[in-house]
Amino acid sequence: MGWRRWAVVRRLEWRTGVLALLAALAAASCALVLAVDLATGGGLVIARPVVAATCAGAVLVTGHLLRRRRVGETEAGVLLHVGALATTASGVLQPDLGWQWLSASVLTAIPVVGVMHLRRWGLVSLTALAALGAPVVFATWEPRSLLTLITAVAMAAVPAVVVGVVWALAEQLDAARAAAARAAGLDELTGLLNRHGLATRVGPLVRAAARAGEHVSVVVVDVDHFKRVNDTHGHLVGDRVLVAVADALRGAVREDDLVVRWGGEEIALVARGEAGRVTRLAERLRTAVEEVDLPGLPRVTVSLGTASTPAPARASDAGASELAARLLDRADAALYEAKRAGRNRVRHSAALPDSPATAASEDPTVVVLPADPVVVHPGTGAPPPP
Repeated sequence: MGWRRWAVVRRLEWRTGVLALLAALAAASCALVLAVDLATGGGLVIARPVVAATCAGAVLVTGHLLRRRRVGETEAGVLLHVGALATTASGVLQPDLGWQWLSASVLTAIPVVGVMHLRRWGLVSLTALAALGAPVVFATWEPRSLLTLITAVAMAAVPAVVVGVVWALAEQLDAARAAAARAAGLDELTGLLNRHGLATRVGPLVRAAARAGEHVSVVVVDVDHFKRVNDTHGHLVGDRVLVAVADALRGAVREDDLVVRWGGEEIALVARGEAGRVTRLAERLRTAVEEVDLPGLPRVTVSLGTASTPAPARASDAGASELAARLLDRADAALYEAKRAGRNRVRHSAALPDSPATAASEDPTVVVLPADPVVVHPGTGAPPPP
C-alpha cells in the first residue's frame, strides 16, 4: 500500500478521532461530576439520573467510534445532531448553573467539529440547532432578567460566528491545498497525478524500461455506470466513490507505477512490464475495486483496457509522452470492448503497429488474435470476440 493511501486513511481516522475525543471528554466530565457528588454526599445540586444517562450515552458513542475507526458524512451528521439535542436537554433538566454554562459552551463546540464532516445543509442545520439550544438552556434561569436575555442572545450568536470563521479558514486551506496540488501535477480530488504530472514523470519511466529491456504498459480504468451513481446518490457521493476507487488502485500497484486521473471517472496506469504482467495487474485492480465496501457508498465495478509495447531505446520526454498517448488510445479502445462485452472485465490491445507482439504471444494467459487488435484475458471469464 503506497504512502499516499496511508495518508488518506490517517486523515479520515483523525476526523473520526475528534468525534471520539469529544464524546470521551463528555463521558469523563459526567463521571467526574458524579464522583464528586457521591464523595460529598450530594453536595452538588444536580439531577443524578440525567448525569448518569449522559455519561452512559457518551461512553457508548466513544466505543462505537473507536470500533468503526471511520464514519461517513451521514453517520457523523446523525451523531452530531443527536449530541446537540442531548446537550440541550441536559442543560435544561439540570438545576445547577455551572452545568448550564457547561452545556451552552459545549453547544458552541459541536458545530465546529461538524465543519470537518458536514457540508451545505447538514452543517447549516447543526449550527442552527446549536444556536437555538443555548437560549433554550438559559431560558430555565431563575429569576429571569435582562442579563439572562442578553446572555441567551450572545450564546446563540457564538456558534454561527465560530462556524463562519472556521468555515472561511477551511475554504482558504482547501484552496491553498488545491493550488499546491495543481502546481505539483496532482489531481486535487483524488491525489493522483493529473495529465501535467504524467507528462513530467513518464519520460524517466520509459527510459528506465528501455535500460532494463522491458515493455511500457498502460491500463485505462473506467467506473461502470458512474453517471447512475451521480444521478442516484448525488455528486458529493460520486466524488467519494472516485476517491475510494483511486485508493483501491493505489493499494494494488508498485511505488514506481504512475497512476493518473485521466479525466472524469477514468483513471490510467502507466507501468513497466510485459503484456502478461499488465493483464494480471489489471485483473487485480478490477478485483480490488469490486471488493471496496465503505459505509455510505454504493459498491461499484470497473472495466479495464490495457496495452503494451517494447520501450524504445532512446526517448526524450516529448517522445515518451507521445508513446504513452498512443498506448492510452489503444488501451481506451480495448476498454470500450470490455464495456461492450458486459463491463466489469479486462481487455488487452495487441502491440502497436510498429512493435512486435512478442510479449502477448509469450504469455499463456493472453490470447492474441492477429485479425483483431483486441486480446482477451481469460481470467475474466469472457469469451473471445468472433
